[in-house]
Amino acid sequence: MSVYGETRTTSTAPVGTALAHFLLQAAGLAVKAARAIERRRALNQLGQMEDHMLRDIGLTRSDVRDAASEPLWRDATQVLVTRSVERRVAARLRARPGRMG
Repeated sequence: MSVYGETRTTSTAPVGTALAHFLLQAAGLAVKAARAIERRRALNQLGQMEDHMLRDIGLTRSDVRDAASEPLWRDATQVLVTRSVERRVAARLRARPGRMG
């Protein structure tokens, strides 16, 4: 035995769907804003460190300044990661014995 039901949609269903979409977008933006604020705080703390402390983690004062000059919607800490990795790789290449070939 099969039972076929009737599906009814209300006239407010599209409004509810649009509202849910809007709220999800707003929540996503709020999360992104909170992450940006957190990263800027970390950047501010790095800016307050002394030069020798920055050197210990592979950064310079100009790296911190360059990262701080990034627009707010970009992840400024990515600049710091890139610079630190570049310096580490360059130091390893300088430390390698000369290759023959």
